[in-house]
Amino acid sequence: TPAPDPDLDVRVERGVPTGLPPGSATAIFIYGACFHRRLPIRRLEVLVDGAATQATAHGMPRTDLYYRLNPASAWGDVGRGPGSKADPERMSYRSGFWATVPVRMPTSGPAAVSVRATLADGSVSTSMVGSIEPRPAPAPLAAADAAPDVTICMATYEPDPELFARQVESIRAQQGVEWSCLISDDRSSPEAFEMIEAAVAGDPRFVLSRSPRRLGFYRNFERVLGMVPAAARLIALSDQDDVWYPDKLATLRDALGDARLVYSDQRVVGPDGAVLAESYWSAARTNNYESLASLLVANTVTGAAALFRRDLLDLALPFPDPPGEQYHDQWLALVARSTGRIAYVDRPLYDYVQHGGAALGHQAPRARGTDGATALRRLMDAAVGWRVAYFEAYCRIRVLAETLLARGEGRITSRSRRVLERFRRSDRPPLGGAWLLLRRARRLLGRTETQDGEIIILRGLLWRPAIAALGAIRSRPLPGIGYDARMPAERSTAGDVVAGINHPGTRALATIVEPLELSVSAAEPERINLLIPTIELQHLFGGYITKFNLARKLAEHGRRVRILTVDHTPPLPSSWRAEVEAYAGLSGLFDRVEVAFARDRDAPVGVNPRDSFIATTWWTAEIAHAAVAEVERDRFLYLIQEFEPYTHPMGSWAAYALGTYDLPHNALFSTALLRDFFAERGYGVYAGGKRAGRAVSLDFQNAITAVTAPPVEEMASRERRRLLFYARPEGHGARNMFELGLLALVEANRQGVFGPEWDLYGIGSVEGRDRTIELPGGHRLELLSKRDQGSYAEVLTAHDVGLALMSTPHPSLVPLEMASAGMLTVTNSFETKTPEAMTALSANLITRPPSVDGIVEGLREAVAGVDDYDRRVAGSAVDWSRDWEQSFNDKLIGEIVALLDAT
Repeated sequence: TPAPDPDLDVRVERGVPTGLPPGSATAIFIYGACFHRRLPIRRLEVLVDGAATQATAHGMPRTDLYYRLNPASAWGDVGRGPGSKADPERMSYRSGFWATVPVRMPTSGPAAVSVRATLADGSVSTSMVGSIEPRPAPAPLAAADAAPDVTICMATYEPDPELFARQVESIRAQQGVEWSCLISDDRSSPEAFEMIEAAVAGDPRFVLSRSPRRLGFYRNFERVLGMVPAAARLIALSDQDDVWYPDKLATLRDALGDARLVYSDQRVVGPDGAVLAESYWSAARTNNYESLASLLVANTVTGAAALFRRDLLDLALPFPDPPGEQYHDQWLALVARSTGRIAYVDRPLYDYVQHGGAALGHQAPRARGTDGATALRRLMDAAVGWRVAYFEAYCRIRVLAETLLARGEGRITSRSRRVLERFRRSDRPPLGGAWLLLRRARRLLGRTETQDGEIIILRGLLWRPAIAALGAIRSRPLPGIGYDARMPAERSTAGDVVAGINHPGTRALATIVEPLELSVSAAEPERINLLIPTIELQHLFGGYITKFNLARKLAEHGRRVRILTVDHTPPLPSSWRAEVEAYAGLSGLFDRVEVAFARDRDAPVGVNPRDSFIATTWWTAEIAHAAVAEVERDRFLYLIQEFEPYTHPMGSWAAYALGTYDLPHNALFSTALLRDFFAERGYGVYAGGKRAGRAVSLDFQNAITAVTAPPVEEMASRERRRLLFYARPEGHGARNMFELGLLALVEANRQGVFGPEWDLYGIGSVEGRDRTIELPGGHRLELLSKRDQGSYAEVLTAHDVGLALMSTPHPSLVPLEMASAGMLTVTNSFETKTPEAMTALSANLITRPPSVDGIVEGLREAVAGVDDYDRRVAGSAVDWSRDWEQSFNDKLIGEIVALLDAT
């Protein structure tokens, strides 16, 4: 196996399942971004256990990733000059790829998934992107010897009580058939689940099971079908709110004959029982159960109208995972028609209840106007629609076709195989999709069953070469034009209340604090769960290094530790673990500590009833509070590294952050100064007084970068003087007050504080390149891009005066690092962060009020004292930890564990 290429950046965003049954076959749709930092990619393949499949598309434009890796600067000049460290040649723009990949699981062990890129110079680079673990099929819900004529499979979620009771009674009223009914509930509310239990109580023919997580209707039907006993003979599907006629099951059973599946017509009624249509079919849409091609394009087999043979599940399960929204009944119909015949009963056998939300809505009127902006908007709207058609129509159906081909060896008919292979080839130029256009002629014969679905697919097939051509024209995106090859956002099955909030800002706030899906089981090992927002390498500053080191030290203390991300994590390069472990103290971190991406899993997070939780931000505190309510804990440990209301404008977010300090918790404070602030204000654990607060809290010192001040001789020999400004112009660094610091430098320069021997530099920006700001009066500020820890230490020791601001009660680590490098460092006061408290840490710290005049005064003092080398060297002995072993020493870790155990 060739060694991984560190310059190959692969980010898989969907498609690698966590598990599949051993020996099973399927097709997976893998989508993401892949680029090489130095060379263009000529060919891209996805390998599953060594079997290669060429990517359907690669080198497609991805403006989202491009701008994430090459963010617009505070000066708005995105796109010019060299790229970021992660994308030095700006190759990420042409990085989009996807592939429909056949998979055959080994009979034992996992299946490895990797990406192989052939580069422009002919060399080959590979990267592992995951593995598919063997996952056994679910156990049946009913005993294997309980084999009535028909097993009914019902999927429920928040059913209307009256309609559900009516559905249940209509099942009980079935005549001439022995039946049992398996019900899989999709985590309805406790009240709704109790109602379902009450409706079927006392009738052993009903077997009810509650899903451990919210699945959505497609996966919920898969769940209940997976629990059908092997001895079952016939299976019927049931919705939760229809009304079956008494002879429904018997009629379908008798009409099945030699067919694989049979279904009936249905009468359409409203929730009140009023008849809306005597038949489901009309001149606008005719029925079809013979043409496999038509069933691929648009389904006509309604699940609740169907009955099929048990062995159909041998091919149907597990359900495939295509992009977009998939329906269980179309998949079952395709399996049935590919392997045999479908029969039809030409009369209604039940009343289908159509709710208001189920009706097809009319299209909103298109924008009118002939001006350029309106025309461009209309064009972009059309492009978005065609993109959706490509992924959610063509790619979705192709995954179904590929899955049937992968599973159907010897079982699907030769004619069906030809239809499936023809659909698979539809995106091959120049005439691959011509057959779809020819099918429109069927409308002349009154065949309207697909409702022009062929045209929708053709639009998608035209979108792909069009967007590829746009990407080929330019090596970088057109500013202000929102086009790329991103897959449309897929609908989440969790958090329906949150998803239904029709206001983006409110929905974002509700989403960020949404509780995790947990599965509590004594079979899980007991863990300490450290909750972090996400892992994003570009913003891996001191706060994250602290979290990771705490996890490492707790693991070394003998506890099992898991890092849980609670936000959706953007796709990470395959080298992300090595990049994290390169920071101080983190070598070998992931050998000791588990990592799980809680929002990016296809299963709930397994926890032990005795699990404990550590929150590390205000929104993870909300999530930890919800989590402890599900286990045998009554509080969590709150790692507080800042007074977080100050990190937001005053408003809802700041209020939410403040409210988390009222949640039951024990506290671990970053620095005694921050702890003193909480004590003085009576916040959090100090709400009950200082003595009570100290009993359930601890503080520690975040380790600063280990740096040794230059000797006096080296300082004195410098011909030029240098100032280093902690300059973070990006919005996420607002509390470092870049604008105030820059205004102070301008004013100090105007007042002649800096002589001609002074050079001014800035550091701290995440932007991937250096830049220059001309200051009035002849000096310039040279902004340096973010450095790794080693070169950062070298930069510190090469400067004489520091300027580092922080508009919060935390002292900030940067001024301490500057002082330890022998710089006279100007910083600002803030409540308990007084000049006296800061001077006690180092005589090199000059603390002034956060105003232009105050900072200028501090700069004047620093410049005047720059030749006092003895002071600078003495002040470099900062009273602060320089090592994570000291910061989290054994005694403190023992006390932290005791705080955790006390939760």
